[in-house]
Amino acid sequence: MNLDVILLLLLPAVFLAACVLWRFSAGQSNQTTWTPDLSTWLPLGCIGVLLIGSVFGHEFFNLKIGPLPITLDRVMLGGIIAMFAWQFLNHRQDLDLFNRVDMAILVWLVVITLSALTHKFTVMDNMPLSRLLFFNWVPVSLYFAIRWCRVKTFDLKCFSVLMVLFGVYLTLTAIAETRGFQGLVFPRYIVESEFSEFLGRGRGPFLNPVTNGIFLSVTICCTLMWWPRLKLPGQIAVVGLSLLLAFGVYSTYTRSTWLGLAVGMVAFVFWPSKQHHKGAMIIAATLAGIALFPVVGEKIFSFKRDEAVSQADMEQSAQMRPLFASVALDMFKKNPIVGVGFAQYASTKSPYLQNPHSNLPLKSTRSLMQHNVFLAYLVDMGLVGLGVLILLLGQFSWVAWNVWSNRSLDLWARQFGLAGVVLLIGYCINGMFHDVSIIPMQHMLLFFWIGVINNIHSRSHTFESDESQTIREPWQSETDHSMAA
Repeated sequence: MNLDVILLLLLPAVFLAACVLWRFSAGQSNQTTWTPDLSTWLPLGCIGVLLIGSVFGHEFFNLKIGPLPITLDRVMLGGIIAMFAWQFLNHRQDLDLFNRVDMAILVWLVVITLSALTHKFTVMDNMPLSRLLFFNWVPVSLYFAIRWCRVKTFDLKCFSVLMVLFGVYLTLTAIAETRGFQGLVFPRYIVESEFSEFLGRGRGPFLNPVTNGIFLSVTICCTLMWWPRLKLPGQIAVVGLSLLLAFGVYSTYTRSTWLGLAVGMVAFVFWPSKQHHKGAMIIAATLAGIALFPVVGEKIFSFKRDEAVSQADMEQSAQMRPLFASVALDMFKKNPIVGVGFAQYASTKSPYLQNPHSNLPLKSTRSLMQHNVFLAYLVDMGLVGLGVLILLLGQFSWVAWNVWSNRSLDLWARQFGLAGVVLLIGYCINGMFHDVSIIPMQHMLLFFWIGVINNIHSRSHTFESDESQTIREPWQSETDHSMAA
């Protein structure tokens, strides 16, 4: 095994062991060490990693020192981990006991790491190793950073505001991309990058419309969180802003993001509403569908999206998904238990594209990756890999639902749990049409959000609502609440 890889994996473990030994040896001494109180800044630093990494990530700036490129968000994440370690050593931070969500993440991380290191991780210019580190290990590092921070209700409010502002930026950028106002797009790499796929859609700083749509769906949830805390003028503003962000999702010109948003809004808005409100929503949605379908129905199934791709190419792209499934199933039959190896699909699929018993034009998928995250795991890591992915998403769903359904928690905390359900819905729906596990910043958003939710779950006493007040539902206004009291 490459020495650089061994050091890369061992150094964090050695560092963690040294921190623990220092912590307990310092606890036995009578000396007191002064440290600045940075605990209040750590949660904001974590969301800063997410947002700065989204806009000013690898495409914006990277400095290659040694085998790994250095980016602004990775430097920030390293600084946050160092600050947390410093506070932990000086007894200003504590590590909560691992729970079932933490264990599911560790099992998943161990499985994909072993799968990567037991195969040729240096193929295709170290692509498997890069994916392992930057699409999995780094997001998990952010997860544990926010998971063990002292997050408070005030931090949740700040997260909500920052996500709403970020959503406005993504929407305005998507509109500028799709309407030809390229001079207004910032950063410039969004329209000038050598990566031209999806150009013409609202792909945003992620250079991918799928991640852009999922981020925007979460920002709509963050906008709607303010509804029960505002009076009528503020609620009208919330609705208007939510519609603007929804137009940003539309501007991705990606059907799976539209579907993810629609189902997610059923969970976030329809689900918690009162019965008589649900009836009105069903009637309004039915009438809107009847009125709009004759106008937009044909365009939903066939329309031009990318600048360099014709409408006929778009129709052909949709017809290729059965080909991906056929190749994936053939590869799975050959390696059903552990698969061909983590991120090895691109380097091992060629023999399966020449299946003489298939009448399908399988060779047309040669230059493309799998278009389904579940099939991608099944091919790369077999039943073991698919099993740990389902375990991971199942535990994420469990903790998000547990936080939402815990009526003893403050409404802010519960809403973050419900937004986590929306995020998982978007991840799974888009994952049925795209391999969302290899899209930059997608796992950063997922693991950050689940880290926040698991923090709320494991420290629920911090987020308990005032027992002297009646717990109100998310769509019950302050006026209704005061009348109920």
